[in-house]
Amino acid sequence: MKEHSLSTVSYDCLIRNIEHSPASNQLDKLLNFYLVACKVEGKSAATIDTYHRRVGGFVSFCLHENLLIAPAINPQIIRAFLLSLQEKGCSNNTVNAYYRAIQTFFNWLVNEAYITSTPMKTLKPPRLEKKVIRPFTNEDIRRLLSTNAKTDFLSLRNRALILLFLDTGLRLAEVSGIKISDIDFDQETICVFGKGSKERVVRVGKQTQKALLKYLLSRNDNYPGLWLTEEHRPLTIRGVQEAIKKLCYRANIIDAKPGPHTFRHTAAINYLRNGGDEFTLQIMLGHTTLAMTRRYTSTLGTEDMLRVHRQVSPVDNLKL
Repeated sequence: MKEHSLSTVSYDCLIRNIEHSPASNQLDKLLNFYLVACKVEGKSAATIDTYHRRVGGFVSFCLHENLLIAPAINPQIIRAFLLSLQEKGCSNNTVNAYYRAIQTFFNWLVNEAYITSTPMKTLKPPRLEKKVIRPFTNEDIRRLLSTNAKTDFLSLRNRALILLFLDTGLRLAEVSGIKISDIDFDQETICVFGKGSKERVVRVGKQTQKALLKYLLSRNDNYPGLWLTEEHRPLTIRGVQEAIKKLCYRANIIDAKPGPHTFRHTAAINYLRNGGDEFTLQIMLGHTTLAMTRRYTSTLGTEDMLRVHRQVSPVDNLKL
């Protein structure tokens, strides 16, 4: 199955695709119309890339089956595509994400009057799997830091990167996109741009500030971005992701998934265990709904409740 990618596709290229798409390939043509509409509506590049990849995969599947026009698509074709993803080993969560992307595409086609009704109407989404969240243990964190305890440039950068992820629970793209000017050491904050280019402010603790300062003092350049490679070139989002994975392997972490999102899980769970509440955690993580944040509360137990109650007892804090 051909996989579309928008990472290097410019607006002009999309327009050319629209102009030169044969009428017989209407479905492929409508995909390009849709992507331009997403861009005009101000959706982020990452969101458009995701739509292009997922809806584009479905369109390629349809064209391979000689289904060239949108009205020819029926629920059976969509089920066949989703089944093909399952047979390729995709998880239910991944198949569900494709389902939602295709649903959004067909809703747009209806709104734009390209079709009269969506073939998704009778289709139920694949059931989401309830994944067990496995955060890093305190021992994992100690090993991560001990393997980056030296004072060379790379160790200082890695230590700052690890602590920033653990302290803030920021997403990979948010951490990767930080500029030095986004950091306010006086206010102990960093301004980040989350999903949908939404701006928010997160706090960084004393130890993380110290690590960031040491890393910045080791630099001798004018690059505005926060993260650099060992050769002092800009570190890309993929570079940050690979750096984190390598650090996890070097620290011999096996129980938790060795990736940036595990740092986010760990930050969220430790925030709650240390007495934080789900409402402020929602703000910190940049979640749009509280339901997204509440999945972390299921990891807490009685011992966590007892420890927090010792700190926030309603009566003890009256100072009677």
